[in-house]
Amino acid sequence: MTFPVVLVGAEFEENLSLRYLASALAQDGVDAVLMPFNDPAQSEAVVREIGARDPLVVGISVPFQLRAREFLGLAQALRASGCRAHLTVGGHFATFEYDNILRDFPAIDSVVRHEGELTFRELVRRVRAGEDVEGLAGAVTRGPHGITDGGKRRLPPLDDLPFPDRRGAPHDVMGVPTSPIVGSRGCYADCSFCCIYAYAENADGARYRRRSPENVAAEMRREYEERGVRLFIFHDDNFFVPSAQKNIERYARLKELLDAAGMAGIGLVIKCRPNDVDAELFALLRSMGLIRAYVGIETNSDEGIVSLNRRITSADNRRALAVLERLGVYRSYNVLIFDPEATLEGVARNLDFMEEFSDVPFNFCRAEVYAGTPLKTILAGQGRLKGDYFAWSYAMRDPRVELLFRIAATAFAARNFKHDGVANLNLGIRFDGEVMRHFFPECSDPAWQARLVDFSRRVGRHSVALMREAHAFVSAADIYDQASVKAFAVDLARRVARADLGFVTECKALRREMERRILGRAGRRLATTYGRGMPPWAAESLRLGSSVGLELSTEALPAPSAV
Repeated sequence: MTFPVVLVGAEFEENLSLRYLASALAQDGVDAVLMPFNDPAQSEAVVREIGARDPLVVGISVPFQLRAREFLGLAQALRASGCRAHLTVGGHFATFEYDNILRDFPAIDSVVRHEGELTFRELVRRVRAGEDVEGLAGAVTRGPHGITDGGKRRLPPLDDLPFPDRRGAPHDVMGVPTSPIVGSRGCYADCSFCCIYAYAENADGARYRRRSPENVAAEMRREYEERGVRLFIFHDDNFFVPSAQKNIERYARLKELLDAAGMAGIGLVIKCRPNDVDAELFALLRSMGLIRAYVGIETNSDEGIVSLNRRITSADNRRALAVLERLGVYRSYNVLIFDPEATLEGVARNLDFMEEFSDVPFNFCRAEVYAGTPLKTILAGQGRLKGDYFAWSYAMRDPRVELLFRIAATAFAARNFKHDGVANLNLGIRFDGEVMRHFFPECSDPAWQARLVDFSRRVGRHSVALMREAHAFVSAADIYDQASVKAFAVDLARRVARADLGFVTECKALRREMERRILGRAGRRLATTYGRGMPPWAAESLRLGSSVGLELSTEALPAPSAV
């Protein structure tokens, strides 16, 4: 059977961007094939399968710079194999880098910019009808007259879009059927490093759009009744507007709708900015089943708050974590301790914050440069931007901070950036513990919870302690003495690695004990579909999307020998 459209993208969990496109095509009676491409090793198999289907259109999602070469290379491989389809790419990266993509990858026929439901649907319509796609609004196309930019397409109201295609069984976390969902797109904030802000700001429409509570509740009810979903992971980049009262009104209405639908016993996961954490609001969300909030701390240093345009205060950061602790909501965060204007004093302040809240799982890294962001424009204007459109980089203004970053990137590469590194294991084991506590309360107890918190605290404090040693070294050392710098970095990396062996072993043991508790006390059999093919304790990095893990780094980390 020949399928007219194939949609290719990463799908460790349900890829909502592709699944929204599939639903949009279904409105025209087009049956799209969803084809996961999770690893470069799958390239040949994906090319063969697409070739066997002989589609009219192949859409490839290229959301991040991290894997852009792989996905664009897949398009080249498809064309080289004899694929006759119209090859189009989309996503954040493609939205901004369309000129470079169409110049360097002749296999690609078009780029769909910004949100693609309407544009891609019309593109497929035209290709099926044998019509020219030149001048298509929302796309940049290659044709007989060269490269044509069709201009931007107005973003539609989110309630007008069909729910995403939910074919297949839902993933699960600790045996709980789980569904990713979005109630909004974009973000009201304008942080200088954020690709989400840049993407939404560049589109033709409001920077931040929300679905109605009625529309969100209807999708949740369908998932609850038809697929048995009980855990809803909201991938909204920001779950709130900057008004506590409006947020309370919105989620009180959503609660009313969910209660009326009889949707008892559900769990919610969200992301938020620190300034939006309000005690009354989060008490309401807690009553609705909120079990986890990723808090976008990002930085606690004075210069970081300014240079990253965070529009928050250090007091906001502390208050947010304190409110969530009082309400018993599991929280996690990330700290961009390195940014273009970072100082040694600012790094020290961030380390103080990380130590103060070491019982809260966290990760730390550098503010990276993404296409279209104000940070990229600023660094380019200052002559500090390095690299190319696949991997922009920069040096920090203070050479001692730059050296500290390189040492940290070497020593903590595995701990902070591997999907099964200790930082992500820490995030994952705590989240799995919260899922157990919420859905299988008979399997948890205060002593067990204290063990999980203690594990997080020891991991956090160990990272801070070693970073303080590195901070002290670069503060006093001759930073141009390559031999001593290399010796220190290698020794630090070895110490991190030795400690990680113990942390990984302990984390695995905690995970096995959780499984035994659920199997023994709750009488439940665990199905492990989340992050298929990966260790179950490593799945949290996938659940967090771009918040932590490899997605934060747009360039290869330096090897120890390069320091």
